[in-house]
Amino acid sequence: MAQPPPAADGQRTTEPSTPPTVAAMPSVTETSTAASPSAPPTTDAVSPTALVVPDTEAEDASPETTMVDLPTAAAPPLPSAEEWLNMTFKWSGKAYDVRVSTSDLVFDLRSQIESLTSVPPDAQKILGLGRGKLSTDSDGQRIGTLGLKDGAKFTLVGTPEHLRFKEREGPPPLDEWDLAYPTRGRDLGASNALPPALDPRNVRRVEQIIRKREITVMNEPRPGKRLLVLDLDYTIADTRPLLDGALPPLECARPGLNDFLHRVYPHYDIVVWSQTHWMWLESKLVELGVLGGGARYQICFVADRTSMFPIFSERGGQMVKHEVKPLAYFWARFPHWSSKNTIHIDDLARNFALNPSSGLKIRAFKTAGTAEGRRDRELYRLGDYLVEIAQNVDDFTTLDHAQWKKRRSAMMPRMDDEPAGQEPGSSSGGDSGGGPPGGPEAPAPQ
Repeated sequence: MAQPPPAADGQRTTEPSTPPTVAAMPSVTETSTAASPSAPPTTDAVSPTALVVPDTEAEDASPETTMVDLPTAAAPPLPSAEEWLNMTFKWSGKAYDVRVSTSDLVFDLRSQIESLTSVPPDAQKILGLGRGKLSTDSDGQRIGTLGLKDGAKFTLVGTPEHLRFKEREGPPPLDEWDLAYPTRGRDLGASNALPPALDPRNVRRVEQIIRKREITVMNEPRPGKRLLVLDLDYTIADTRPLLDGALPPLECARPGLNDFLHRVYPHYDIVVWSQTHWMWLESKLVELGVLGGGARYQICFVADRTSMFPIFSERGGQMVKHEVKPLAYFWARFPHWSSKNTIHIDDLARNFALNPSSGLKIRAFKTAGTAEGRRDRELYRLGDYLVEIAQNVDDFTTLDHAQWKKRRSAMMPRMDDEPAGQEPGSSSGGDSGGGPPGGPEAPAPQ
């Protein structure tokens, strides 16, 4: 196979001539093996069947009673044999080289183009690859389906990001839909479908993030602690009024947030992972009182959207795109963490696509400043569950987190008999500043 020409005068930029290594991804039964520094980070191999998860649910509703079956959601079909293609495109009077696999998506080609030209994907007009313009509707297609050959050439038209009008950075827009990937034991009905964790394109993207994205540790992980990964937007805070300044920051925090973090801290190292830029993320965590200010717990580190990437699935005959949070990014840096001792809390189940058995979806919190918002008790109940499994379960892969409310109610029925709007040991809806409801005082941060 012909190799791309060398770069000249800083105008031609070439991807490495050898394809990145694709790690072998274990099956779901293999993920229970303890991680070690010599073993590659693992993701969960699961069925890609997708379920619609309503944006809201009854306070104590069991998740399995609120999810509606959908047609099978599957990744785009893989080409019969994977090949690597070297292509050249012209833009703004210069030539650039890109290298893609036939198992890559058109979206991945656009991402390479953006890294070379700063033209964002939605502004790229690709001419010469197929008939007419390659539109963004094709982003979920495999490169191998386009009939391209090694050495193909095309033209790019588009405006770089720094020359476009920029909107203010903030939380992602409110989502009206969600997608849940089952953790085990469902009949797919699509025998050729690959779960997202085993898609070679996704494996490469995870490996790229591990290689390129450093983790800035604020407080070193403590020996023997589990890993708790928390989403920010609409999970631990209502970020729309927080961004707009419509409410004081502390009123945007989900009720019981600081008591919740204080309570779980003896058992877990805490990481916050948000689909926003890290500068916005850290500033809002300071305003919420989660970072700094002499808190009774410490955050290990934060991660932003640069360590996420989009995947594509077919749902109801249409290709849909959504971001995912690969936990292997953390496990590669800290091999004492794995699927056996990690739990990821988010209001969007689709973020768990690569590690569904480690994900726990809670109701989105979008009612800050209202009577309904002040009655929210999700974090109090979640704290009960997290403390109980940390004390009694050695291997989290044996749990079905979709049943967390049932398990919590079975273990602590007394707490469900409390009057609405008040938790045991708490005299008000907010953080009391004392010990956690229903639990012992946590030690000071170490």
